[in-house]
Amino acid sequence: MGRIVVAGLGPGEKPVIDDRVWAFIDEVALVIFRTEVHPGAAAARSEIIKRRPSLEIGSFDSLYEKAASFEDLYREMVERIVETARVTPGIILYMVPGSPLVAEKSVELLRESVPDLVEVIPGVSFLELVWSALGVDPFASGVTMIDATDFPSHAKLNRGPFLLTQVWSRQILSDVKLSLVDPKGSMAVVLQRLGTNSERIEEVAWDELDRAVEPDHLTAIYVPRIPAVPGPALVELYDVIVRLRNECPWDREQTHQSLVTHLIEESYEVVDAIEKLDGDAEASASLFEEFKGELGDLLVQVYFHSNLAAEEGRFDVADVAETVVAKLIRRHPHVFTELEVSGSDQVISNWEKIKQTQEGRASVLEGIPESLPSLILVSKLLRKATAVGLEIPSLQISLVEVSRILEELRELIGTGAVELSDEFGELLWWIANLAKLIGIDLESALRSKTKEFREAIRAAES
Repeated sequence: MGRIVVAGLGPGEKPVIDDRVWAFIDEVALVIFRTEVHPGAAAARSEIIKRRPSLEIGSFDSLYEKAASFEDLYREMVERIVETARVTPGIILYMVPGSPLVAEKSVELLRESVPDLVEVIPGVSFLELVWSALGVDPFASGVTMIDATDFPSHAKLNRGPFLLTQVWSRQILSDVKLSLVDPKGSMAVVLQRLGTNSERIEEVAWDELDRAVEPDHLTAIYVPRIPAVPGPALVELYDVIVRLRNECPWDREQTHQSLVTHLIEESYEVVDAIEKLDGDAEASASLFEEFKGELGDLLVQVYFHSNLAAEEGRFDVADVAETVVAKLIRRHPHVFTELEVSGSDQVISNWEKIKQTQEGRASVLEGIPESLPSLILVSKLLRKATAVGLEIPSLQISLVEVSRILEELRELIGTGAVELSDEFGELLWWIANLAKLIGIDLESALRSKTKEFREAIRAAES
C-alpha cells in the first residue's frame, strides 16, 4: 500500500511548489491534479515531466461536469485517490491549487478518511493575493472563509464578511444568490484569476451574480455584508429574558395579568413612533431609531409572555413562531399554492372562509376582542360584515343618514332627551361606515386630527 502526499501549486501562473516535493519525486508512482484548469498547472506538469519523463499524470477535471452534487464530487475524488493508494506501491502525489490547507474540501475529506496514509505539505495560498486586492485585514474584519457550497447554511448564522471559495460553476453562483431571500441591494466583489494577466476584480449587484459572472476554477466571491438574519439576535433576546426572570426581583414577580398594562402601553408607543414617521421616506434616522426601539420593547412583551408560558409547561417562543408560520401559510394559499386571486378583496374574503372552514370557527366574530376601542371595533365589524356578504349601505345612503342624524341631534340637544346618547352612537356608526367606503382608517384619521389639536394647544401655551 502506498501513501498519499498532498502539495499545492501556489496561486499564480508560476507554480510555487515546496522543495520537499522534488526531494521525493523519484518515489512518486502517480501524480493527480485536482484540476489542471489552473494557471500554474501547465508549468508544474512540465517540471514534473522534466524530472520524471515516464511518470503517469492525471486529473479529476472530467468529474466536474458529471457529479450529481459538489459533495458527491469531492467524495468521489477522495474514493479514487484512496482506492489507487491501496493498490499502488510508492507515493500518490495529489496536487491542488493554492495551498492544501486553505479552502480544499477534498483534502479535508481525504484526511478524515485515511489520516494515517496522508501527509500534507503546506503551500502558498491565493489568500495573500485576495487580501492585497481587497485591502482587507482578515483578522481585523473577522471575515469568514468558506467553500461557496456551504454559504447557504452560514448565511443564516452571521452577517459576514465572507470570502467564498471554489466558485467554479454557474450553479454554485445561483445557489449563492438564492441564499438571500431579500438581498436589499447587497453587493459582492468578484475576484477571478488573481496573479495572472487576466485577473478580474469587480463589484457586482447581488441579483446579477449568476448572470454577470462567468465562473471558473479561479473564482472567489467577497461578501462585505449581508442583510441581518434574525436567528442569533432572537436567541440572545431569549437568553436575556430567561436570565432576567431568574435574577431580577421585578421580573420574577410578573404574571400574564400584571403585564397586560405594559403590553397595551408598548403597543400604543409603537403606533406613536409610526405616526411620527408620517409616511415620509426621508424621515430622519433618529425617528427610525425610535421606531426600532419601540418595536423592540413590544417584542420583549411577546418573549416575556412566551417565557411565562414555558415555565408553566404550556408553550415556548418557538411554538409561538411555528404556530404563526403555519397560520400565515394556511391563510395565504394564493402565495403558497397554485390558487389565483383577483385582488386584495378576494384575499380578505378567502381569509375569512379559511378561518371558518379550516380552523373550525362557528362565526366570523370569533377572535374579535371585546376590549378593542369602540372605533376600531366598529371598523373591524364592518369588514367582517362584508366578508360574510352582508349588504352595507352605499356612500350616498351613508351621507343621507349622517345628515338626518345631525338634524335630529340639533333638535335633541338641550332637551335632556335620553335618545341623545343613542343618536350619537348611530352617528358614529354611519361615520365609520363612510370611512370604510372611502377607504379611510377611522382610528388613524381621528388620531391625526387629535395630533393637530395637540399642536394647537402647544401653540396656545407658547
